[in-house]
Amino acid sequence: MSTRTFTTIQVMILVGWLPMFAQPKKAAPVVPAYSQIQFDPNTLRVPLHFMGNDIVRLYKAFAALHDAEKAEYETTDQFNKRIELAEAKLFMGSKTETATLSFVIPVKAEYDADSEMLIVQVHGGPDRDNATSVRVKQSKSERSYIGSNAYGAKIAVHETFINSYFLLINNTNQFTNADLSIAVKMLADEARKIKGTLSALAVCTITKGDIQTDKDVTWKKPTFDDPHEVFEQLWFLRTNLLAIWLFDSSSGKVHTKVEPTEVAK
Repeated sequence: MSTRTFTTIQVMILVGWLPMFAQPKKAAPVVPAYSQIQFDPNTLRVPLHFMGNDIVRLYKAFAALHDAEKAEYETTDQFNKRIELAEAKLFMGSKTETATLSFVIPVKAEYDADSEMLIVQVHGGPDRDNATSVRVKQSKSERSYIGSNAYGAKIAVHETFINSYFLLINNTNQFTNADLSIAVKMLADEARKIKGTLSALAVCTITKGDIQTDKDVTWKKPTFDDPHEVFEQLWFLRTNLLAIWLFDSSSGKVHTKVEPTEVAK
């Protein structure tokens, strides 16, 4: 056998062995995404890095549904069926008159070492129609411009534009903890470990046929004493709250649930 032939055989054997020593492929990191299905309130754990349902998408879809108009060449029956199909899609296959949703809501947590209590505060929003609201999502944009008054005096104005999305809790009277402050008994080591990954989940229902959305706006005018203009648009999704869950987003462990009390007679 020639040296060239022997070398060729060696190369072929080596190539055949390479897959045996190849490094296993690393699993692609899971990118968190909003849930497109109903939430199961009987689940014992929350999926890792759970984001819940998307309040912005749902608000816009329900608002468009509410504002929909019958087309010129569309019969009333066709229009009603179109609306019914669109609503059924938003209710994610629910076979009842309600759908159960979940929304991750921002919280602020502080530990009280004396009482060994982790105090968790949910970000509440403005009351509306005797109902409490809970902030789910907020975005801000800022800019500066030169403003002037009727006399021609000019000043640099800082403008903040805010979009805020809230859950409007129709059954506010069922929750005695109106300030949305939750205390969880735990040792300092555990509180220190989970404080950075602690999240809250608003588990709620919406009902077919109800008006699901509402909106408002606030505007703080700039002045020469306070040249800061703030314009905020407030978008409300009307719901019935089933519970607020506190959970660890890194493990899915549910630490506690705040559920409604018996409705006052």
